[in-house]
Amino acid sequence: MAVNHHNGTAYDLSLFEPARKKKPKDDRFDKPRDNRLIKLDTGKNQKAQRKRYSPLTIISVSLIGIAIASVSAMIVYNFGVLNELNEQIQSVNRTIENQNNLEAQYQLKIDSKLTTEIVQDYAENKLGMTPAKSGQKKFVELADGDNGKIIRDDSKNSLLDVLKKVFNVS
Repeated sequence: MAVNHHNGTAYDLSLFEPARKKKPKDDRFDKPRDNRLIKLDTGKNQKAQRKRYSPLTIISVSLIGIAIASVSAMIVYNFGVLNELNEQIQSVNRTIENQNNLEAQYQLKIDSKLTTEIVQDYAENKLGMTPAKSGQKKFVELADGDNGKIIRDDSKNSLLDVLKKVFNVS
C-alpha cells in the first residue's frame, strides 16, 4: 500500500464540487439597506456622459447636409422646368398640327375653285394668252456623260467640312 502524505486530501472530491449557496437571511426588517441605493445627479451626469463632437465634424456634416439639400432642390426645380418646356412643346405641336390642317383645307378649297379649265379660260380671255403649239415646244436632251464641276465654292465651310477635306473622308 502506498502511503498518502496528504492525509487523504487528494481523494477528497468535495473540493471540486460547486460551493453551496447559503440561504439569505431575511434581514429586511433588521437593517436598512441605504448602502445599495444610488443617487443620480441628472444634470451633471448627463452632460458628462454625452459625446462631444469636434467643431470640424459639425461643420463638415452641416456642409454635406446643405449640399445634399441644394442638389435635391435643383433636381426638383429642373423637373419642374422640364415639365413646363414639355407642355410648351406640346402646345406648339398642337398649333402646328392645326395650321397644317388649315393649309390642307384651304388647298382643297383652292383646288375645287381653280380647275384647269377655269385657269385656261382666264388666261385666254383676260390675259390674252394662247396655248403652246407643238412647233413652239423645244426639247433639250442631255448626254449621260455630262458632269458639272464647282469651280469656286462660295459657301462657308464648317470645322467638320475642313477636317473631312484634310482626311479625305467622304
